Amino acid sequence: MIKLPPAKLDACLRVLSSTSSERRQDVIRKITNRDSDVYPGFTPKRAFRALVAPALTRLHFARSEPPLFRLAPNGKIWKMLDESFKQAYVSLVLFDFAKVKLGLNHSVLPPTGSLREAARRFGERTVDRVRGLDHMLRFYLPYHPSNWANDIGNSNRIRPEVADLAYFKGREEGLEELINAAVPRGRIIHIDEARCRLMEKMLSRNVLSSSFVADEWLKEAMHKMLMNAFKDAYTTIDSLIINGRPIGAVMLGREQR
Repeated sequence: MIKLPPAKLDACLRVLSSTSSERRQDVIRKITNRDSDVYPGFTPKRAFRALVAPALTRLHFARSEPPLFRLAPNGKIWKMLDESFKQAYVSLVLFDFAKVKLGLNHSVLPPTGSLREAARRFGERTVDRVRGLDHMLRFYLPYHPSNWANDIGNSNRIRPEVADLAYFKGREEGLEELINAAVPRGRIIHIDEARCRLMEKMLSRNVLSSSFVADEWLKEAMHKMLMNAFKDAYTTIDSLIINGRPIGAVMLGREQR
């Protein structure tokens, strides 16, 4: 699933965010050149295609659309954050990927449990598949926002709030207000743009959120007819899946206009 060593993730994100051309070959060159902090001297197949690209795309930090390799919603938010919050945000993304995207119970995730140990009853092949994610989660656990002290970073900064699946529970009108404030009226927008707009609007309110939680908000908005969904011809890694259907774009519902 994820083979990239956790210690390399930050360096990969810095390479990606600093490559203004967004060209795949330029990213590969930065990753593999002899002065690289990532994989100096490695071949593109060994470093990029086997390790870097699968991890960044699955975690919604990057989108691979040859000849481009560009920032995805989580990568765009990571780039916008102050250094004090970057590792905490990566940790948030990783745990949201495990809990929200994959639907894993907290009991099999650190610090409560071990993903590798939970996978053993399914055989060694399954253990191998989860090993990389387990390493990532354990490496970034100390940085998770739930472990923040009251005085993270600069004492003059306001400590951000974290948005989880229950963020709008009991205040559903807040979701409708967010949708109306973030999504442009009168036009169809790509699902990645919708994710990013919601996350950026939350960030402007000092709230950290991942694309995986944003997807749940979008699903709820469509269920409540706040948004119209447009089906994709086929499923891609950036598709939002609803009832087995890949959704590639959205537009504000009729009553919202």
